[in-house]
Amino acid sequence: MNEIYKKAIEFERKGFEFYKEIAEKMNQPLAKRLFESLAEQEKEHIRFIEEIYEKGNFEIGLTELKQINNMEEDIKKVYFEMDEEKRKAPLDHIEGYKLAMELEKKGYEMYKDFAKNSIGTEKEFFETLMEQEKQHFESLNNVYRYLSESEIWYSEEESKVWNWMNM
Repeated sequence: MNEIYKKAIEFERKGFEFYKEIAEKMNQPLAKRLFESLAEQEKEHIRFIEEIYEKGNFEIGLTELKQINNMEEDIKKVYFEMDEEKRKAPLDHIEGYKLAMELEKKGYEMYKDFAKNSIGTEKEFFETLMEQEKQHFESLNNVYRYLSESEIWYSEEESKVWNWMNM
């Protein structure tokens, strides 16, 4: 197996295991769902990367990869299903957020390097993964800041991006 694909699969597998483990430990419902969603998406990334490597066809994997739900929509759904008390439940496992954000930054940079050294649909595939890692980081950052620094979060740009949390 090509080294790039081995590295990508190993990275996504570590992310999946990390997010799955931390989701099991989370008590805060919004955060729990965020980490469950991240684990699901990392699992999907593994499947796409393996499929592309086996079939050698980036078109198939790229089309499916682009159809992965936007993380914000998933979190938004959970947010509106919760009552105010659950939304404001104390933040737990703070270190997990920080580690997760670092993981997503590393993924973004890794896929950026892969894209830089690729062409055509392979390049587009890695750019799509790069964009999804960026969305993961933004989701983590928004939920973390909403739960830990609500007053600051409301006053800054993030609250304008995920303005549905401004209730």
